[in-house]
Amino acid sequence: MSPLKQVALSLLLVAAAGAGWYVYSNPAFVGLAQGTAADTAERTGPPGAAAQPGRGGNRIPGLIGRGRGVNVIAASVEVDAGGETVMALGTAKAVRSVTIYPQVTGIVSDVLFRPGSAVAAGEPLVRLEDDEQRVAADKARVALRQAEATLERSRALAQSRTISDAALLEAETEAQLAAIEVRSAEIELRRRTLTAPFAGVTGLTDISVGDLVTPTTIITKLDDLSTMRIDFEVPERWAERLERGHPIVATAQGLPGSEFAGEITGIDNRIDETTRTLRLEAELANEDRTLRAGMAITVELTFETDEDLAVPSLAVQWDRGGSFVWTIVDGAARRSDIAIIRRESGVVIVRGELAAGDRVVVEGVQRLRDGAMVNEVDETPAISGGRAGDGAERAPEVSGSEPAAGTRS
Repeated sequence: MSPLKQVALSLLLVAAAGAGWYVYSNPAFVGLAQGTAADTAERTGPPGAAAQPGRGGNRIPGLIGRGRGVNVIAASVEVDAGGETVMALGTAKAVRSVTIYPQVTGIVSDVLFRPGSAVAAGEPLVRLEDDEQRVAADKARVALRQAEATLERSRALAQSRTISDAALLEAETEAQLAAIEVRSAEIELRRRTLTAPFAGVTGLTDISVGDLVTPTTIITKLDDLSTMRIDFEVPERWAERLERGHPIVATAQGLPGSEFAGEITGIDNRIDETTRTLRLEAELANEDRTLRAGMAITVELTFETDEDLAVPSLAVQWDRGGSFVWTIVDGAARRSDIAIIRRESGVVIVRGELAAGDRVVVEGVQRLRDGAMVNEVDETPAISGGRAGDGAERAPEVSGSEPAAGTRS
C-alpha cells in the first residue's frame, strides 16, 4: 500500500473514532438509544420470546412512551418560612442566691428552719446566745432615761438662768450619747439572730444547737427559686440579631417533656476570644419551683427569616463550581447553582437560581448533563405477582442501566 493510502486510511479511522465518541457522549443520542431499546424490549419481550404485536398499547403511563430521555424521579421546590433556630446548652441559677454567715462569734441556741423549706423575708433562721447583749441593751436604755431626765431639769433651770449655757449643752450631749449607746446595744442584740434577707428556699446545714460559729461559718444557702436565670452562649454570628426581651423556649434535661417560656435579660459586651461565642442570660418563671439551681437547660431561640426555598437533600449535588441541583425545564435537565443556608431533617434550605414550584431531580442524577432530555417517573412501585389480563399491572421495565423507580440512585 502506498504511503498516501496509508495516510488517508489513518485519517478515516480517526474521524470514525471521533464520530463514535460524539454519539456516545451526546445526551440526545443517549436518550434516543435508551428509548429505542425500551421500544424494542416492549415489542419483542424477553429474550427468546416471540414478538407480541399490539403490546405497545398497554404501556404504563409515566414510564415508557412519554418521550426519549433519562428516567428520573423529581420533586417540587417548596417555600420555607419557618425561620432559623439556634440551640444552646445552659445552666440554671436562682435569680437571687446568698450564702448566710453569722456576723459575730457565738454559741447556737436555736435552729429555726428546716433544710429545703420556704421562708419569708425577715424570718428568723438561727439564734445565738444573747444574754449578755440583752443586759447591755437594758443598761443602755436605763442610762438613756437618766440622761433624758437630767436634760429636762437642765432646760427648766436654764429658763430661770440658774445654770449656765455650758451646763445645758453638756446635758444635751449626755442624752445624745446615751441614745447612741442604746442603738449600739440593740444592733449587737439583733446580730445574735440570723434572718432571711429575702423570700426563698433554704439549703442544707451542718449547724446544730450548741455549735460555736464564727463569721466564716456557713449557716445555709438561700435561693429565690420563683425566677430562674439561665446562662448560655451562642455563636458570634448571631450577635447582631440578639436583643433584650427576645423570647426563648427552655427544656430541662432532667425533666423530659418539660418546656418553659422566658426571655433574654442580659447580653455580654464582648465575644469570647477563645470560643468565639457570646454569653447571654435569660430568665424563666418558676413559681411552682419545678426547676432547681444547677440543672442543665437546653435553650432554643428562633429568628424570623426571609422566605427561603427547601429542596430534598438527595437533590443537592457538588462539583468544582460548588453546590447545585438539576431542574427540569421543558423536559430537559438544567444545572441551577445554589447556596446552602442550613440543613434540616431530610431537606436543605437553599438560595439560588430556583423558584417555588420548580421541579428538581431527586433520583437518577448520575447520568444527567446540562440539556439532557429527561422523563419523570412516578416513585410509586408497581404491584408485583400479577398476570396479564387479570387486572394487575406489570412491573415497569427501565431500559439501559438506569435504576428502577423507587430505588436509590
